[in-house]
Amino acid sequence: MTRDAMTESALSGVALIGVAFVSVAIPVLLGAGGVLLFGARMVPRWRLRHMALRRLRAPHAAVVAIDVAREQVVRHLSGLITHVRSRISRRHHVEQSRDERCADVLDSVARELRLGASLHAALVSAIERHQFDEWQWLAQAARRGDPLTTIGADDLATRAISLAAEGCDAVCATESAARTLRANAAIAADSHAAVAHTRASMNVLAAVPLTIAAWLVVRDGGAREFFASPPGVGCVVGGVALHWLGRCWVARLAREARRTEAAVPDFVDLLALQVRSGRPPALAFLRASDSATGGLGEATRSVATVVRDGARFVEALTGARTRFDVRAHGVIDALIDTERDGLAPRAIFERLSHDAHQQRRREADARIRALPVRLTLPLVACILPAYVVLAVIPLLASQFPSVVIDPQ
Repeated sequence: MTRDAMTESALSGVALIGVAFVSVAIPVLLGAGGVLLFGARMVPRWRLRHMALRRLRAPHAAVVAIDVAREQVVRHLSGLITHVRSRISRRHHVEQSRDERCADVLDSVARELRLGASLHAALVSAIERHQFDEWQWLAQAARRGDPLTTIGADDLATRAISLAAEGCDAVCATESAARTLRANAAIAADSHAAVAHTRASMNVLAAVPLTIAAWLVVRDGGAREFFASPPGVGCVVGGVALHWLGRCWVARLAREARRTEAAVPDFVDLLALQVRSGRPPALAFLRASDSATGGLGEATRSVATVVRDGARFVEALTGARTRFDVRAHGVIDALIDTERDGLAPRAIFERLSHDAHQQRRREADARIRALPVRLTLPLVACILPAYVVLAVIPLLASQFPSVVIDPQ
């Protein structure tokens, strides 16, 4: 290599180090620019012009006008940034804590019920107090006096309210649903924290190659020629595709970590509530089978159909035991024993409910602890190759024409 080529290569290396250092601040600057462009509540021009012209009569008119404009712009920009930050934090809070807000409403309903209020009045008071807009339809139904047993019980909270309206222990039903919702919110928060480090690494590894590519296009004609050629277009398309695939992969792993197997714990909670209200185990099973979900719901409803056709409950449940999931075998055995041997069902099902919730939490903790290890696979298989394709290969390709081999 000639001395000029070596000098140019050294300068290119120093410049790349500087670009990599500056690229960390690029997302922040881009975000600030986006805030200014898309959310600005700018100063009315006529007001700023009027204030500047009014100050023109004073000494040093130009300096005074500039100071006035600067103060106005700084004040409104600070207010704009505060407004946008509050909107972002409020949106993040709503997305992340819906289960917690729903649990707060259920706890308020339970307190109103303990004070002697009816279920309809407790629902109206709790929803208005917490301003839970997603349940305004339920508050309107309660104000009209509609029967709450006919509401669309499509989630855990509304199923608890429906059970309370059917005659179960309303306080226990709402408090149990609130406890489960808070556990689900805690699992979601833990999984979000576990994936935060990988998301930050992905953002940095996405910003750096784009910055380097832009710098090469502006600085080097060889880089512009490379990006205009078919190999350059292939590098850009391949890098973007790999990065998109890595992000989708990480999002899927995070969703799987947040997913909770709630069919068995929710079914045990329903059984415990039915037994607590005084129903025998067989009738509690028939009532709870209508609200069970997933494969467990199909198995319980098939047993309920056989029992309603005239078969004995113990025989029907014993014959269908293999159709249930392994995690539900303890509940099935408890139902058979309490119905056949006459054991006290209340304490047994309350203990089973506690054990089911503890088991679900342990499984979720195991998935969350394994999540950082599993996230290394998309990072190594997709994000890092995208970095190489978008930054390293164009850099080397743009430097090849400047290399001259000295035969001496």
